[in-house]
Amino acid sequence: MPDGEKIRRLAGLLLEARAAAAPLAALPDDLASIDAAGADAVQLLCADRLGPIGGYKVLQVADRDGSIGFIPASAIERSPAMLDAAGWRLKIEIEIAFRIGRDLPGRADGAPYSVEEVRAAVSGAFAAFEILGSRLPPNPPAPAARADAMSNHGLVVGPELGDWQGAVRADVTATLAISGRVVVSATGGHPSVDPFHSVPWLANALVRLGRPLVAGQVVTTGAFGGSHPIAPGDEAVGEIAGFEPISIRLAP
Repeated sequence: MPDGEKIRRLAGLLLEARAAAAPLAALPDDLASIDAAGADAVQLLCADRLGPIGGYKVLQVADRDGSIGFIPASAIERSPAMLDAAGWRLKIEIEIAFRIGRDLPGRADGAPYSVEEVRAAVSGAFAAFEILGSRLPPNPPAPAARADAMSNHGLVVGPELGDWQGAVRADVTATLAISGRVVVSATGGHPSVDPFHSVPWLANALVRLGRPLVAGQVVTTGAFGGSHPIAPGDEAVGEIAGFEPISIRLAP
């Protein structure tokens, strides 16, 4: 089967799962073997069907290649938030996210953006919850998970901090409590060490994909303390030193 047909089929299945508010019961074997480029093509095809892209999640460590997941604008909420979780097995993460303040369409000479150029394009940062909810059966292959927007279900953002650079540090303290039970109490431990580290990589990767970052989009860069199940009726409260606390409640 041509790759283009595999991309369209997998995108169609993922869109059907989103519409049905239920994960797929099974994933055809031929679609589980998609490569990274195909996975990104799948998720961007889904993004085109779901409306404007509000932001991205990114995982990138040291100088290695990273992974991208799109976040529809309709899936970004402000704290305090209420979320209807019916049909989904959800997890939650406490993260630092960044607001892009000006477009990053690519440099005229084709050279990649420098760290300083991308830093200057960021207008603010905030504490955020990433909500995870896969549209795939349990334990999907990594490329299929990437095609599913890296399992992103949504993002909850707190009040924006304009003077953000002093607050975004490798040794920042983060806490997360779910219905009164503390599940994260961490100092540092971000997967990229520096929470900003992966944003320049993302900016340049998106230029290559033809989907450059634009003003207003949000970038979230990885969890402090991992991901934790959250169930209907639960309330989560998170705090990252230097930022306003955030909260979310799942409808019963």
